[in-house]
Amino acid sequence: MKTMLILTDFSENAFRAAEYAAEIAGALGIQRILLYHAYQTVIGGTDLPIGNSQGTQEMYIDSISQLAMVQDRLKSMVKDIKVDLRTEDYPLPSYISELCKQEEIDIVVMGVSGRSGLEKLLLGNTTSMMIEESKVPVLIVPKDTNIGRGMKSVVFATDLKDHTAIPVHQLYEVLDAFQVPVQVVNVQKGAPEKYSEEARNTMASLHNIFEKYEATFDYINDDNTVDGILSYSDQHHASMIVVIPRKTGFLSSLFKSSISKKLAYNSNVPLLSLPPVPGGDETAGE
Repeated sequence: MKTMLILTDFSENAFRAAEYAAEIAGALGIQRILLYHAYQTVIGGTDLPIGNSQGTQEMYIDSISQLAMVQDRLKSMVKDIKVDLRTEDYPLPSYISELCKQEEIDIVVMGVSGRSGLEKLLLGNTTSMMIEESKVPVLIVPKDTNIGRGMKSVVFATDLKDHTAIPVHQLYEVLDAFQVPVQVVNVQKGAPEKYSEEARNTMASLHNIFEKYEATFDYINDDNTVDGILSYSDQHHASMIVVIPRKTGFLSSLFKSSISKKLAYNSNVPLLSLPPVPGGDETAGE
């Protein structure tokens, strides 16, 4: 990974995400950070679009000024990494893929926080859309994420579906960067003897994929998949949860409903979403 995109709305919650991103940038081999703010779409602090009556030029100047202040706050953490600024009136998340293509982005970082009332009901919509639209990994950083404690372990949550959708090379980039123990976990209803043939084949493939890492494998029964993943991550002192969302299946429904809310309200563990391989044509262990 060479270029990291950090989305900000200039809130302290968004800065916490930027701070966390700066902390791990070196390990990921990042050479350039792009701080980005969209005038109308608030990313990272509220998940809500807000209008602005200022003129376009005034909004641009104000945004650049605030981005520069964020840049100054991050300088001491990324001394050897170039930090660029970009702000414009484009709608996110629909523009995210084009932006990543233009800037050759390898990973996107955004914050998420909880509010009340209408914002609480809508929380997660922007997050889930960012994950669906982005063709590169998206790192979601909850507002209570611990800074400065280093990476202890990574939890990889799997739905035991077709393993060929796993972007193995991107996954390896992350695991090779941090060199920490990996816990592979599947949480679902039902006893192990009820696993399908597809699930059993995926289990075998996962052992192959994680063969070169200090990985453990757990298959857990829980009526609530999200709670099970978060509880497991807490018990194993995970520093990051990694998932591969799909357009169909349980992870898709989680992102559209509760997982981003639970991460925002109940967890201090960042969530890394790796985009699934189109058509599942990447073979396990490649």
